[in-house]
Amino acid sequence: MEQSTQGDNHQSSNTSMLDDEIKKISYWVGQSIMLVATVLGVFLAAQVGLRQAIIFDDIASKESNYYLRQSLYQEVSDNVALLRTYNDEYLGRNVPKQTLLANHPKISYYVWETMKFSPFTLETPSHFLSESRAFYDLAEDLIAKREAGILGAGFVKKLMNDKLDHVEKNVLPLIKANTDKLASELADYDVPVESVVLEDNHADMP
Repeated sequence: MEQSTQGDNHQSSNTSMLDDEIKKISYWVGQSIMLVATVLGVFLAAQVGLRQAIIFDDIASKESNYYLRQSLYQEVSDNVALLRTYNDEYLGRNVPKQTLLANHPKISYYVWETMKFSPFTLETPSHFLSESRAFYDLAEDLIAKREAGILGAGFVKKLMNDKLDHVEKNVLPLIKANTDKLASELADYDVPVESVVLEDNHADMP
């Protein structure tokens, strides 16, 4: 009888120890799950925050590039119109030197010069920059040589018209297509954009 009681006590003691071990294991499992959940929550929150930051930067970059390229498009377009009128009325005609000098075109370079200080200029397709630079360089060179009497009116008029036609038919449509693409991508983020219309009196004929 005594042996039976001792056996029962021993079995009870083992059960109690087992219960304690289970409780300890359960506690640490619970703590581990909480730790994993906390780390996972922080990780997911960081991922969401990072994703939102990337989206915000993308929107800001696209918006700045849109307005920069749209402004370039508008300025180049205005200068093409200005020089076409000037070419027809003065540069390509046999007018006196003083008339040429008195009606020297006031080409607008505001956007072109401003782009030198914009961080987004380096994101502009190099083709747009090289074509714009070539346009301005040739226009200035032809005007200077015509005013100096180095080149004749007919020859200068043809070269100027060829360059103006190239810019109008090949360069401007590419810039326009690019800005339209940026506008479409911004629309996907529900960010509206407006067309840039430059109000620069320096682009007017005197």
